[in-house]
Amino acid sequence: MIDYERLQSAYERETFYSLQLEIGDECQQGCLYCYMNAVEHGENTLSDEQIGRILCDAHALGVAAIEWLGGEPLLRTSIFEHMAFASSLGMRNNVWTGGLPLAEDGILRQTVEWAQDGLISVHVSTVDPDVYQRLHPTRSPDDLAAILDAAEATLDLGYPASQMLNSVTFTGLQTADDMIHTIDYFEHRFGVKTSLNVYHTYLRPGTPAGELERFIPSPDAVARVYARYTRQWGVERLPMNCVNKQYCATTLAVLCDGSVTPCATIREKDAPNLHTDGALFDVATRIRDHLTIKPFRKRENLPQDCQRCKMSEQCFGCRSRAYAAGRGLYGKDPRCFRRA
Repeated sequence: MIDYERLQSAYERETFYSLQLEIGDECQQGCLYCYMNAVEHGENTLSDEQIGRILCDAHALGVAAIEWLGGEPLLRTSIFEHMAFASSLGMRNNVWTGGLPLAEDGILRQTVEWAQDGLISVHVSTVDPDVYQRLHPTRSPDDLAAILDAAEATLDLGYPASQMLNSVTFTGLQTADDMIHTIDYFEHRFGVKTSLNVYHTYLRPGTPAGELERFIPSPDAVARVYARYTRQWGVERLPMNCVNKQYCATTLAVLCDGSVTPCATIREKDAPNLHTDGALFDVATRIRDHLTIKPFRKRENLPQDCQRCKMSEQCFGCRSRAYAAGRGLYGKDPRCFRRA
């Protein structure tokens, strides 16, 4: 759930709208393609006290929404204390969960309570049990039923479908038809829309480069999925990002190790770190141009294809996919299927 007026204001002022905050490295779902697999040492190092200071600094920076991330954010026992504090500061709570913790009634009810002005997103990239097993080889297909039941239970508590998303990652391990069926399923069963991302080129350190190829969907498959995705949102075209460029350019992230980057899926090895380089307010102020991707405010600085693209007012491609593919933060998005 985005306050688009406040988002546009933040974009025009070159400041921040949202903070992506990783509060845990642990996750139950075991997604084979997850960007967290690229983290060599994923141990969470943010204390409860430090999270409190981060929230205060986020408020001072003008942040309107906290994106609670992990791992699985709902596995952190103190999360609802932090969500309550963020709410008291006037910031919205957006929870990005794999969905499994919502099977526990107490967690479900508190999530609904503290995200009442924000968003609850679950993660179900397929509703086919066999494909689910392929994408989560260490887990049981029973997890899929548990997440779908939890989504229904969330709605049964009165949480609006318009404030829920199914956040998916489209990889080469499933067909376009399967992803389209998943989008259809959530829309028709729950009235819940999909947030689509296309695979980032990440795997565990030391993984042979050839191993990545099976995770990459073809441009034709991406185009087919995007056609269905666009139709769901009722617009002619959608950015290649999971959000528009205005959101990307007004977001900053604090990773589980304390690093500060432009996006939680951008794992910069040389990023400033809150454990050694000062408080979030000071770090964000010091590297504001980097975090807000300022060079891309000028069309001539965009990748060549992007300069000609009809979507350039809303999209500059996914910066994380470019970075993960070794093209740098300002490289061309390797998953973009558009040419104009």
